[in-house]
Amino acid sequence: MARIDMHRSYFTYEALLFIAIFTLLFITTNVVMIDYRGIQSMVSSQDPFMILILGAILAYLYKNSTFSWTPLRKAFLTLWGLYIAFVFLSMFIADHFVFTEVLILLMVTVILFYKIPKQLIIYLVLAALISLPSLLIVDYTLNESGSTLVMVVTAGFLIVPRTNRAMILYMLPSFLLLSLITTSRTAMGTFLLLAAFQLAWINLYHTPKRQKKYFLGAAIGAAVASLILFAGRIYQFFIGSSLSLNDGSFSWNALTSIRYELWATVWHNKRWFGEGHSYFNFSDFPHAHNILFDTLGRYGIIAVILFILVLGAIWLLSITKYTLSISLFMTAYLLIGMFEYNYLFMFVYFSPIVLFFVLTAYMLTLREAHMNTIDIKKR
Repeated sequence: MARIDMHRSYFTYEALLFIAIFTLLFITTNVVMIDYRGIQSMVSSQDPFMILILGAILAYLYKNSTFSWTPLRKAFLTLWGLYIAFVFLSMFIADHFVFTEVLILLMVTVILFYKIPKQLIIYLVLAALISLPSLLIVDYTLNESGSTLVMVVTAGFLIVPRTNRAMILYMLPSFLLLSLITTSRTAMGTFLLLAAFQLAWINLYHTPKRQKKYFLGAAIGAAVASLILFAGRIYQFFIGSSLSLNDGSFSWNALTSIRYELWATVWHNKRWFGEGHSYFNFSDFPHAHNILFDTLGRYGIIAVILFILVLGAIWLLSITKYTLSISLFMTAYLLIGMFEYNYLFMFVYFSPIVLFFVLTAYMLTLREAHMNTIDIKKR
């Protein structure tokens, strides 16, 4: 399931230094994300923070790892290379070239070449988890805070012991924190879905029949009880609250909290190479709330097709029993990306995006190791 055991030998002085660096950077970007005391007005761009984080990762990899040249890695990087090539081309054609975004994409590309040590995953996940309490320092709720928490907590599945006790002690405080910092339907729904899947995997995969029976009974009982006791509140939270803004009548625009109008406009104005960063009047929205429509508006039809292929390849490659935790993270990214996320460089998301890229490279590393093991057995 790709769970990583945290041995004491991993926690050297170098490890503590990198955890401290990543934690400090993640806390800083969280504080800017929630606009603590209007700090966003003093920060023109957070790209430098992303460059610092990626730079620290590359420094660690340069010292502790090597490039991989397997056929799998070459095939994936060819697809990735085509994608960023058309992104760069659209930047020039639509006249919205941003040097820092180009630099970030190139740094990510170098990271994707590396075999990722599991120690680096531990350091990044721990740093991201430690940084989460910084989301509590404002007294209002944000969709961005909830999305960040859900993805970081899902990444934490990689290091949490795979037992019911450990998972419950891990997920209950996480859900409490989530309910305090956001009212996002997407974040709440994604968290509940992935938590249920994680518990189901623990109790149903290679477990005694008695444990399976007890779990299924408890799960069905809890689901039925929740529907009986809270059906009205659940409906109001996920559906009714949005429709009430439209006098109770159904419309896609109301159901998606006015996002549908933005998406329809982007689709109607689609171009082969996009319209740059100002593809829509964002006076009512801070961003597009959809990674695909945002990519379509910024970089055009060709880029979004390649982006879909990249995301599809990542998700499909992650669906194995030894990379299931990574698959859950990628699923969280896609679900949240359909309703909350902007493109990868929206200046409100950092730890989840860093984890997305590094876990992609780690997933490729695990797949390569598995294929090498199969080859050795065949010989």
